[in-house]
Amino acid sequence: MPTYTVKSGDTLLKIAAGKMGSAGKWRAIAEMNGLINPAKLRVGQHLVLPGEAIEVPAVVHTAEGVHRVSNDRIRITIEHGIVYATALAKPEKVFVGRLHRKGLNRIGLLEPETFIMNYREKLQEIGLTDSEVNVMLAIAENVGCMDAVNTWDDQFISFGIFSWSAGGPDKPGALATLLKIVKNRFPDDYQHYWAQFGLDVVDVGSKTGWLTYRGAKLISAEDKNMLRDHVWACRFARAGADLEIQAAQIQHAITRINQFYSVKSTQLNGYALSDLITSEYGVALLLDNHVNRPGYVRSCVAEALIRSNLSASELAAGGDAEEQRVINNYLEVRETFGRRPMTDARQRANVTRGYVVDGIISTKRNSFISGRARNEYGG
Repeated sequence: MPTYTVKSGDTLLKIAAGKMGSAGKWRAIAEMNGLINPAKLRVGQHLVLPGEAIEVPAVVHTAEGVHRVSNDRIRITIEHGIVYATALAKPEKVFVGRLHRKGLNRIGLLEPETFIMNYREKLQEIGLTDSEVNVMLAIAENVGCMDAVNTWDDQFISFGIFSWSAGGPDKPGALATLLKIVKNRFPDDYQHYWAQFGLDVVDVGSKTGWLTYRGAKLISAEDKNMLRDHVWACRFARAGADLEIQAAQIQHAITRINQFYSVKSTQLNGYALSDLITSEYGVALLLDNHVNRPGYVRSCVAEALIRSNLSASELAAGGDAEEQRVINNYLEVRETFGRRPMTDARQRANVTRGYVVDGIISTKRNSFISGRARNEYGG
């Protein structure tokens, strides 16, 4: 199996793009090498590069789809720091994750871009516009896997492509909003993966909400610590392999645009980003930035306007050339902006640009068509 020695300036995205032909393969490299934090590489570190067949066990699939165990009677075992689950109804040991600190980490292998390309019609069925699907596809290689799970940090459990979490001690979390979408859109799936085991949601808003267990709200660290139990990681990992849960993840991911895109800002002279950046390409870049450094997006665009010698009003009234001038400057700004600049900003931009080259997303102004006016919870 081929190996690679990390050099100065390397990132997993860059290595995956150069050595495996796709930046999205960073996940397979991370999983193969047991990397807990894929953003931290050491110069001189030796990495194993996966071949065509990824030799890491994942959620069990059958010819009929994802294997489901109706009553979740499973046995958890730990071998050499790796957590496995064995379903008593079908005794086949499957990989759950790698032990780390207080829990485990599972980078996952179910790529969102693969789902989007193969099941676009399912996303259209739940109301996403073609434009929204295009934007998600253009950033999908930069985000996590559908079956990613983390139970080792101060968020107790995080899941999916945007690492939606239960929230810290005494705080709500974004995971509840995802589960609310599943509960409303796909109630049978919600019952199967979570409700039958006592997990539910309450007081869910547009961004966050609370998890409950057997009717009790999980608030304190003591309450939420139960979510570190490996059996919950197993349940979420299995859910991440379900096509309907994957569709819900994409729907919830695109609703993140609600948090920043149409909000007027003094940083932009009273304009909203939706007045200024209106191409699919531009919106994809903004969303990718917001996922990685949410507090920087408007400031980066404001600085890009200055470098472009344009006012917000001039861009709002402008055409394709003006928007592209601002986007080009914006991409330079975000590489170095702030105390902790955007991770892998240039490589992430290259990934998104590739979808322009392939004709999947458009650089034309007003090409981004949103369907966000509807009820995001599917009610």
